[in-house]
Amino acid sequence: MKRMLLSLMVATATLAGSASLAAAQTLEAIQSRGKVLIAVDTSVPPYGMLDANMQPEGYDVDMAKLIAKDLGVKLELVPVTGPNRIAFLESKRADIVISTFGVTPERAKTVNFTIPYGANQIWLFGDKGQAAASAAELSGKSVAVVRGSIQDNTVTRVLPQDTVIRRYEDDATAATALLSGQVSFIATGTLIGDKIVKRDEKKYERKLLLGLSPYSIGIRKGDMEFLHMMNTFIYTYRLSGQLDEMSRKWIGAGLENLQSF
Repeated sequence: MKRMLLSLMVATATLAGSASLAAAQTLEAIQSRGKVLIAVDTSVPPYGMLDANMQPEGYDVDMAKLIAKDLGVKLELVPVTGPNRIAFLESKRADIVISTFGVTPERAKTVNFTIPYGANQIWLFGDKGQAAASAAELSGKSVAVVRGSIQDNTVTRVLPQDTVIRRYEDDATAATALLSGQVSFIATGTLIGDKIVKRDEKKYERKLLLGLSPYSIGIRKGDMEFLHMMNTFIYTYRLSGQLDEMSRKWIGAGLENLQSF
C-alpha cells in the first residue's frame, strides 16, 4: 500500500507539467536506486555522533531511519559538516539534510525547509558575576556565537547595537573563547551551554533566555512534492509521539516547545 501511494504521487506530479516533474525528481531517484541518501553531521552529539563501534547514532540518525522506513527504501547516511550541508544537497550527493538545520532567511534562498522536527532553546551563558538579567545589560559586553547560526541571527536582532558580537566558525571555538576569557558571554543551545556550566558550576550559569531555535529538514529547492511528503511524515511523527519519545531518549526532555510551531 505504501509503495502504491508513493507511485501515485510520482504519477500525479508527472501529469501536472514540467514544474511538477522537476519536483518529483528526488522521489523518483530514491525509488530508482532503492535507497535514500540522508546527510547527517556525526560531530554534533546527541543529534549525530559515532558509538563505540564507530556506527552513527543520535536524534538525527533515528529521524533518518524513520524516514527511510516510511519511504520503503534502504538508508545511506552521508557524513557532512555544518558548512557543506547545502553543497551536498545542491550537488545531489544527498537527497535531504537532517542535521539540526536551523531555518534562516539566507539559507531559505537556496534550500526548502520542512516544518520543524525539533527545537533548541537559545540561552546566554556566562560568569555568575556578570549582570545579564535583561538584554539591555549586554550593552558594550562581548558575546561569542557561531558565525551565520540561528544564535548569530538572534543576538544580532535582540541585543543592543553596541554589544560586541564575536563570531567563530564552530561551537568548540566559541566555547573556548568564553572559557579562556576572550568574551564575557556565549549565546548557544542548552546542550553546549550546560556542558560549559558543568565544567565549573561555581563560575558559569545560564543567564538569559534569548529565544527558540527550531530545526528542520533541508530539501532541494523546487522539490515541492517531496517537501510536502516530508512535512506529512514529520506531522505524523509529532502526532504519534515518536518525536517526543526520541527527544526524551537522546536529549532528556520532551518537545513541548514545538507546540508553537
